[in-house]
Amino acid sequence: MRNDDLVHACHPTELISRWYNTPMGARLAEDLAACLGRLADDAFGYHAVMVGAVLPCEPRLRIRARTQVAATREELTETPLMAVQADFDYLPIETESADLVIALHVLESTREPHEIMRELDRIIRPEGRVMIVGVNPVSFWHWQKSWLGREKMMRTGYLAGQHRAAWRVVDWLRLLGYDVQSVEHLGGVCPTTRPRFYDKMTRCRALSGKWLWFMQGFYVIDAVRRVSTPTAIRPAFRLPRMIPNKTRATVANQTTCQTTHPSRQQLSGRTINLFKK
Repeated sequence: MRNDDLVHACHPTELISRWYNTPMGARLAEDLAACLGRLADDAFGYHAVMVGAVLPCEPRLRIRARTQVAATREELTETPLMAVQADFDYLPIETESADLVIALHVLESTREPHEIMRELDRIIRPEGRVMIVGVNPVSFWHWQKSWLGREKMMRTGYLAGQHRAAWRVVDWLRLLGYDVQSVEHLGGVCPTTRPRFYDKMTRCRALSGKWLWFMQGFYVIDAVRRVSTPTAIRPAFRLPRMIPNKTRATVANQTTCQTTHPSRQQLSGRTINLFKK
């Protein structure tokens, strides 16, 4: 099989998983795992699901029960987690059972990512966390597609698939009722294939994180699923009226409506004016 045919035959997340096993991919996977572990430091629960590409180094999570879902069996050969092979638009996971979902390059595997977004929203419980990792389409990492050939895409597997902008994914999450906590960028502005050059540009990555964060290669979106709860409507509080109302009184076996006044007294069924001479 030629390299061109191999590129079309492999799943996009499988190509990205292979690239993470290269020296440069493993170095970037360390920064990505550290970022995911820092964001998920305050995430608590019983079950975490990692969907999409498989990292060679796992992020440190407080949740011990973790499940890895991948598109092919080749990606699950070396993972120590409970592995499941399934399609991303139909996950074999119970509804509202995951406390944390980490989606690694999942939206890049299809041209219609809305079904995958609905499936991720289905398995997340209320107040659960979701973290979406993707390649920034306005960065130099993505622009390599214009001058790299098909053969070099095997060594740069992160270029496979359809890259989505972070602001667009944030809009999709907000439409589903999520509260976006933060959007982290990493990878630097200038792409490289050697870990030695990547480590030398640590100061440049720090400066670009402050001023050119929108041109860094990768992004991590952290969001919380908010579910509105119905609240009973209470009656409005009203102060009692200070002015006395008209009271009903019985005079000579008849019901009449009269107003009480300090200058009048009711005596023997008749009204007498005390100030009349």
